[in-house]
Amino acid sequence: MFLERVEVAGFRGIYRLSLLLEQNTVLIGENAWGKSSLLDALTLLLAPRDTLYAFDGDDFYFPQGEQENRERHLHIILTFRETTPGQMRRRRYRGLSEVWNACEDGYQRIYYRLEGELGDCGEVMTLRSFLDERGEALALKDIDRIARHIVRLNPVLRLRDARFTRRVRGGSIPGGAGDGVNERELARLARQLAARPQQLSDAQLRQGLSAMAQLLEHYFIEQGVNPHIPRQQRKRSHDERRGWRYLDDINRMIDKPNGRAHRMILLGMFSMLLQAKGSVRLDRGARPLVLVEDPETRLHPIMLSVAWHLLNLLPLQKVVTTNSGELLSLTPIEQVCRLVRESGRVAAWRLGPGGMNAEDSRRIAFHIRFNRPSSLFARCWLLVEGETEVWVMNELARQCGYRFDAEGVKVIEFAQCGLRPLIKFARRMGIEWHVLADGDEAGKKYAATVRGLLEQNSAQERERLTLLPALDMEHFMYRQGFDNVYHRVAQIPQGVAMNMRRVITKAIHRSSKPDLALEVAMEAERRGVEAVPPLMRKMFSRVVWLARGRAD
Repeated sequence: MFLERVEVAGFRGIYRLSLLLEQNTVLIGENAWGKSSLLDALTLLLAPRDTLYAFDGDDFYFPQGEQENRERHLHIILTFRETTPGQMRRRRYRGLSEVWNACEDGYQRIYYRLEGELGDCGEVMTLRSFLDERGEALALKDIDRIARHIVRLNPVLRLRDARFTRRVRGGSIPGGAGDGVNERELARLARQLAARPQQLSDAQLRQGLSAMAQLLEHYFIEQGVNPHIPRQQRKRSHDERRGWRYLDDINRMIDKPNGRAHRMILLGMFSMLLQAKGSVRLDRGARPLVLVEDPETRLHPIMLSVAWHLLNLLPLQKVVTTNSGELLSLTPIEQVCRLVRESGRVAAWRLGPGGMNAEDSRRIAFHIRFNRPSSLFARCWLLVEGETEVWVMNELARQCGYRFDAEGVKVIEFAQCGLRPLIKFARRMGIEWHVLADGDEAGKKYAATVRGLLEQNSAQERERLTLLPALDMEHFMYRQGFDNVYHRVAQIPQGVAMNMRRVITKAIHRSSKPDLALEVAMEAERRGVEAVPPLMRKMFSRVVWLARGRAD
């Protein structure tokens, strides 16, 4: 059983959100766009604790700067689904027999609703119910008992960066102060892990487990953090660095076909180390939902790769938030979900399984995920044909007073990837886009692609397409009064009668297209903003308008 969907209305920073979760979901989005509020909701409602959470006054949404207009009602609906059909008949799920709903796709689901009501005098009432497939509350005798059973089976563990935590010393396996039972159990699990095949020595396994413990101390669960350890006691030793390498060896050993048994042993180690670090005690049949906030914090990219690989090997559902392009490059695009604040709601944009065909997925993976992962954080893409335009657009926009980096605009060349896959992907991920195309035959085909995707909508075409009234950027800028730059670089006096194309060709031959574009940009800067062609100024304004529409 796993958490399939979360629906939130009126909770903290979220006015409205409906989010479908996979086994691995990586959330990205700007500050104050709902990531932390979502993790807060899951943590408060599903964290293993003695009592069920009751809402308080601070849990109710209010518009930014308008605390007096706080909402009076909030509700959260959690949808749980069988991992495989028929799973609900297993012994561990017998206590939930009253709340399962048979669905058309062959899976059984549980709909758990929590509501909060804020009274005029500040009193708060929390209501719990389980729903049928029509959304009606089921008549149940002991709702709290069933809710506690849900939490025991699917507890949330929230891991955060712990900036002042203890370091594991001497390569020993940590088991808590004086806790020899845990250490013996971990040693037994380590022997099981290495039984087939014999790839790591006992010492290497112990150092790998020590590195795993360091990882847990880096993303320490809230219970049990000790912030008072002196800095000199937190120095990283050579053994600790070597432990990360052995942890990577453990990852490689487990990440093989038919490695499920090894993964379950690893999960046992992870759970035991985790419980030794804090007050959390998990039910024997629990399958936790692990929330990891910004796992890139203060980790070197090599260590981040090892830690991320370990987390992905654990047979657990995971929700991760990140601001790291490095981490996104390690993540399949299908697992990435962008949260975007729109009018009246937080929208969740994702490609999802089957969102693109295999060829387009391969192109996007290479062009965006591996080479430009930070572009997934952008609000708007300015799609241009080649490297020349990338250089000159950023420079000319800056001269016009637009800071593309601060506005969330990313200039991306599309010729290598293809225009259609990039636009399709941007649409699925909630990224605005605009295309700049040359006026030659290839550029006209690109323009036709844009018009086809817009279904010949002329109003949208003005927002989405700029077509140069020249063969290419060089011919366009030459005609816009920068002919002296091309003559100078080509070493041809301006008084000499020569065809424009030949001058441009000679200039490119003596320099290069990108260098020539930068020469033109520097000349424009010397002349002032009025020297930037009006067509470019108009396009920059339109692109920034698109980007700001996603920021408001």
